[in-house]
Amino acid sequence: MKPIQIEDADPSHYDAIIAGGGAGGLLTGLALTAEGKRVLIIEKADRLGGVWHSYWVDGYRVDNGLHVITRVKHGAFARFMRNHLTPPPEFVLHEGWQFRVHDKVGTIPSSVGETLRWPLTGLRGRLGLMKIGAKIKTMKLEEMKTYKDISFLEFMQSRGATNQVMLDVMQSAIYMAAGVGIDKASAYESLRTLKDTDKESGKLKSAVKLIFGSEGDYDEGYVIGGMEGLIERVIEAINGDYILNAPVEAIHESEEQVTGITASSRTFDHSLIISNIPLWAMDKIVQTDSTLISQFFESNSKMVPTHGLTMWLGLDKVMIGDRKNRVLVHPNPNRWIVSISSFDPSCAPEGKELVAIAMLPIPGKSVDEQVQVMKSNGLEKYYPNLLDHVEMEHIQTSYATRAQLIPGQTDLDRPGPGTPIKGLYLLGLTLLDLE
Repeated sequence: MKPIQIEDADPSHYDAIIAGGGAGGLLTGLALTAEGKRVLIIEKADRLGGVWHSYWVDGYRVDNGLHVITRVKHGAFARFMRNHLTPPPEFVLHEGWQFRVHDKVGTIPSSVGETLRWPLTGLRGRLGLMKIGAKIKTMKLEEMKTYKDISFLEFMQSRGATNQVMLDVMQSAIYMAAGVGIDKASAYESLRTLKDTDKESGKLKSAVKLIFGSEGDYDEGYVIGGMEGLIERVIEAINGDYILNAPVEAIHESEEQVTGITASSRTFDHSLIISNIPLWAMDKIVQTDSTLISQFFESNSKMVPTHGLTMWLGLDKVMIGDRKNRVLVHPNPNRWIVSISSFDPSCAPEGKELVAIAMLPIPGKSVDEQVQVMKSNGLEKYYPNLLDHVEMEHIQTSYATRAQLIPGQTDLDRPGPGTPIKGLYLLGLTLLDLE
């Protein structure tokens, strides 16, 4: 795929026009290429990739936010990459979660034995965790769907899982994925996150895993080369062209059939438009006189995008040096600490380390105030030497183009990929599982 100027694009040369060159738009272009199609991607920014983006800061390569990819072994994204890129991207799995509750550290147990030895709570809490953990590990996806209209906290309470330490750990595990705490997060989405796979297991296999655990149980990881390397490979593999710095202003329809798209004041006539524009913005983009179509997009315009704050630290020596996901549960706020260079050494100079610390924004506080909170509130106590070795500090405020995963905004509630307009399809809703 190559860049072209907007005045040089002839829509008749393409089988489809894709509005938005973020991750969903690029992956759709890759899939259409495999079907022998040629695409035109129209992007408002000066680069492709959207939130899939890497760049260099003082010799360190940082991603635009922490891009842990879930279900690397068993999920839709991994299958897609294996089917459409040769050779497929290389992922390095992480080695587990570590949750710190003040002076105690524990993982999410994967077996009965680990649960009974869980150091974060007493025996009563461990028994409660064993009961709810067994339920989640053996729950089928169809049953999870029945909980889409309640919060995860309501689900836990309905099961008698009220131990506060357990709820605090669940809170810290869920809020990064869902964008909200367990009192608001969809129970369905939370259960899928904790199960960490969309692959069903038989009753016998589930029982064996529950009793004995399983080696390599964590199905999450990072891609070697960062998101920028992945984007470059996808762009190279797509058959078509792309236009940058061309914000989409309108998508047109007539008699419930899409007729074209306007970007940077130029209208392209076409009967197949695939939109990677966030769903909550589509009601301002789609031009229609149809009440039915207007109501369809207006009903989905109230979604709230997730926000994040990421502090990247380049250290003059290796201080953490492993592939674990660490979470400070208490003292608050919850923070997620990962040694990125342990997964992919190419993102840091030799002998040095790139560490990322992420959290959700604190309402009412400036970015500088939040950064000071991130550096204190337990970080200085539990990682006392880390801040003494910082030679690069970089702060990102960003949002992922996904809605908060609350009841009414889960992938089960959202439309897609079809719309009431023939020839207009939506992306980023139900096609892939990316965190």
